[in-house]
Amino acid sequence: MKPNVLARGIVDSDLDYWSLRVTVLDRDRIGADFLGETRIALRKLPLGVTKKFNLYLEHAMPTPLEKPIQEERGKLLLSVCYNIQQGSLFVTIKRCVELLGMDATGFSDPYCKVSLTPLASKAHRQKTAIKKRTLNPEFNETMQFLVPFKDLPKKTLAIGVYDYGGIVLSTAAPGERGRQWQHVIENPGKTFEYWHKLESDG
Repeated sequence: MKPNVLARGIVDSDLDYWSLRVTVLDRDRIGADFLGETRIALRKLPLGVTKKFNLYLEHAMPTPLEKPIQEERGKLLLSVCYNIQQGSLFVTIKRCVELLGMDATGFSDPYCKVSLTPLASKAHRQKTAIKKRTLNPEFNETMQFLVPFKDLPKKTLAIGVYDYGGIVLSTAAPGERGRQWQHVIENPGKTFEYWHKLESDG
């Protein structure tokens, strides 16, 4: 078996973040059993050179006594800025990478919902356009939320990528999610851009 796969639209800046994911299935008349998978970081691939890898499969099917393995759900590139003059929070959904295939073709139709809570108006809940048949959607959509600057520390920014998972930014959020939100609050007028791993519970 020597399948050839051609991926288009990859630029140099993607090489630091993207990886090639290979999933092995045992398919029969009943369905497909997951045997394992492996990943190769694109930054390990020399440009214009064919390279062979001998890799072990990871995440083999658990036995009935084992707990299911938490599967990575992809990553989201998010840009956030508060503009004092306009009294608005600007949220830009840039793109997602390495989303899970959700349909029979191995692709999906992802989109994002963004909410600023507690909700002060219907305009504090917005969504992106749907991107057809892709696991690496480019959104580049900016949303504006009118909110007083003094209220920002009490707000929570929730972003759901459907149907994969999401993230929540707030002063109480752990790691990079809390750090990005804190930077926005402490530095109005500046834009902060972070990559975040999607989580099943946001």
